[in-house]
Amino acid sequence: MIAHLRLPFAAALLSFAACPALANSSESTWITVVHVGPSATKKVVTGSLGPKAGKSHALDGIASYYWQEQMTASGERFNKRDMTAAHPSLPFGTLVEVTNTRNGKKTVVRINDRGPFKPGRVIDVSEAAAEVLEMTSRGLAPVTLQVVSVADGR
Repeated sequence: MIAHLRLPFAAALLSFAACPALANSSESTWITVVHVGPSATKKVVTGSLGPKAGKSHALDGIASYYWQEQMTASGERFNKRDMTAAHPSLPFGTLVEVTNTRNGKKTVVRINDRGPFKPGRVIDVSEAAAEVLEMTSRGLAPVTLQVVSVADGR
């Protein structure tokens, strides 16, 4: 008896969602000033309201940092003073807000390398980012990652 009500109910939901009077016709964006270096700041679109607002990517885990001069997987020479990071799968050029959940410190990094390769670690940040996050003394920190903008990189 209930089975015959499923299709009309689904059709009603679809027509309700498609009603233009209920849609948010004006798109609003939020601009956030982020820390991208020792003294530099950058304005980044960090959210929007509207019919095409994308889904975000959040992840919790352990961050480590690295400082050794090396070539990155993206082909850039690693610079420990840049606000960059290694992530196993996010496209190169993606901006990620990293929050140290131990102290609340935040920074935005650009993904330009692959890693980390140890279980439980979700990101390797540069030494400059680790200093902003106040994690250099311990070397590791519990973090939350939030994608700010996804690049069309590799």
